[in-house]
Amino acid sequence: MADKDKALQALSQALKLEQDGRTFYLKAAKETLDPTGKKMFQSLADDERMHAEMIQRQLHSVEGDGVYVLLPDLEAPDIDLGNKLFPPDKAKIEAKVGDNPSDVDAIFIALENETKSYNLYAKAAQETADEAAQAMYTWLAGAERTHFDLLMSNYEAMVSLGGWV
Repeated sequence: MADKDKALQALSQALKLEQDGRTFYLKAAKETLDPTGKKMFQSLADDERMHAEMIQRQLHSVEGDGVYVLLPDLEAPDIDLGNKLFPPDKAKIEAKVGDNPSDVDAIFIALENETKSYNLYAKAAQETADEAAQAMYTWLAGAERTHFDLLMSNYEAMVSLGGWV
């Protein structure tokens, strides 16, 4: 029972992070004036919706049968789950913010959110012995790492070049 409770807690946290992330990205897409920024934030919102749906399926399975289900066509990336993501220092950002502070602020918040999600998924993957859970959490950690890298590229471009990439 303790394993089921632990799984339900991890899945509930994951679902909330994905839902909150999607809400944030939709708001950022609406408020960002730059078409490239709008497109990026909308794409990230779409990804978060897909992640939430995946987690919801697992949540229902664990609630009902007490087990994770192996999701079809889900290949976990080969990543080192021990590596941590480090978003930029907020004080440094505030000192460098240029012409578009709302976009840079949005990127910084997004980097923090992706870091929280990545850390949750990496920890959950390392702490479970369930093969289906490990595959899902590792895949999600890889997806959040991809989001982090995309956001970091745009953060660096905004701070150093003043525009989106």
